[in-house]
Amino acid sequence: MIKNILLGATCILLAACSNNTDKDETNYDAVGKAADGGVYVSASIGEPSNLIPWLAGDSASSEVTGHIYNSLIKYDKDLNLAPDLAESWDVSEDGLTITFKLRKDIAWADGMPFTSKDVATTFATITNPNTRTPYAEKYTIVKTSNASDDYTFTVTYDKPFAPALASWAQLSILPAHKIAESEDINTSALKETPLGTGTYKLHQWKRGSEVQLIENPSHFNGKPYIELLRNRLITDLDAQFLALRKGTIDSMGLKPIQYERLTGGEDFVKRYAKYRYMGRSYVYMGFNLSRPMFADKKVRQALSYATPRQTIINGILMGHGVASFGPFMPDTWAENPNLTPYPEDLEKAKQLLTQAGWIDSNNDGILDKDGNAFSFTLVTNQGNDQRIKTAEIMQQAFKKIGVDMKIRVQEWATFIENTIHQRDFDAVILGWTLPPEPDPYDVWHSSKTGSREFNFVGFNNKESDKLIEQARSTFNKDERAKALWRFQEILHEEQPYLFLYTPYSLIAIHKRFKGIEPAPAGISHNFEKWYIPQNQRLYNTTTLLE
Repeated sequence: MIKNILLGATCILLAACSNNTDKDETNYDAVGKAADGGVYVSASIGEPSNLIPWLAGDSASSEVTGHIYNSLIKYDKDLNLAPDLAESWDVSEDGLTITFKLRKDIAWADGMPFTSKDVATTFATITNPNTRTPYAEKYTIVKTSNASDDYTFTVTYDKPFAPALASWAQLSILPAHKIAESEDINTSALKETPLGTGTYKLHQWKRGSEVQLIENPSHFNGKPYIELLRNRLITDLDAQFLALRKGTIDSMGLKPIQYERLTGGEDFVKRYAKYRYMGRSYVYMGFNLSRPMFADKKVRQALSYATPRQTIINGILMGHGVASFGPFMPDTWAENPNLTPYPEDLEKAKQLLTQAGWIDSNNDGILDKDGNAFSFTLVTNQGNDQRIKTAEIMQQAFKKIGVDMKIRVQEWATFIENTIHQRDFDAVILGWTLPPEPDPYDVWHSSKTGSREFNFVGFNNKESDKLIEQARSTFNKDERAKALWRFQEILHEEQPYLFLYTPYSLIAIHKRFKGIEPAPAGISHNFEKWYIPQNQRLYNTTTLLE
């Protein structure tokens, strides 16, 4: 293993080596031969909340746990379902029963064999009503489950559930022998010391600094080429970019201005490759619907009409995004083709506010109603300039219609724990990453408004609930689309979110990493196949391994 003191020396070595990029004459465009070893250094603007995937709901946690855990099935590079811990599966003719046949050559990182007991225990844990997770509902609707032998796991539903199979690609399987050590999964040691079947295992979590993962040489698909991963906490994208140019991190998601204007220099082009593709996410402004000023949909519509989406896309994203109007990926079957984003129309916005009873009774430029000024605070997270600048543009736009919006920026963990989980906000700017399977239940159903669940704006619409349920309860794709399209029409009318934009992913990765294959699933779908040719290594870690 890597000793702590030696790994600390590694960090010093990494910085020392990477500062000498001006003297580096290596040809990183050369493909070279695949070889074991090497270090990959990434960065995150937030620290993981914990390392049990389905107790955490933040991207910082998933960036780490995605390397540690596996699910029964997964999505391949073309977003088709493929085997993972299960080597095969069978769906009954009526679609109500799924039988998974598990691989027999899998072990946990501590050497214990993986069996159906692990799947059954994970299932029982996530469906335990005392487990604090926003993801349980997809599994609590299972009628029966059965581990008939060590390598067979079967689930049966009492009615059609369209996302049933896909849901098993979202459930990371935990080790039964570790779950048994804790009476309460909410306080389990796995939150800080995870144990998985994945290509990497935790070496060290240095709070406030970085998470370090080392290769799992016993992984069932073979050990990965890259032996050491460092995910550093760098809470600002400008600071990340400085680290990238300096060579102390190997990749990052670029801001559009960085992608367009700061990456064309000879030294940068020599060392880094850039990738651009439609991301699987959207950015939105969400209202706390329990606040009286946002109770009238005309107010929410007015703010949507006042939002200059194209100005934001052109100015902040520099054209690397598309305006959005709903919670599905652009140009997919689930997206309603008959809807478009609200156009910028300040006069329409003013009319709606007047109809809702908001007028400027004292001529101070701010609307008021019943003696209360239309003034509220929008909260977003530190380290994401795009969201902050989006808020600033919206602030100026809202001022034109007599609405005073203040902006508060919070550190990520504080934002999630104290603001989102506690529902202590007027409005927020955030983003959702979308799974390939379109299922809006967790974010939009009225039953999902608990303190750690995802409908934190408090949207409650009976017709919307029925449509979401209808879309889930049929295997007919046309019927699902019909329900989801009507659901989007309701969101478009109600505007519980101001859907803003779907940004392109703009990624820079050091050229010494080979084997990268852009695909619909993104560029990291085959990360375990990435490698660094021996003559292109920047860091010597082999002497630090025992």
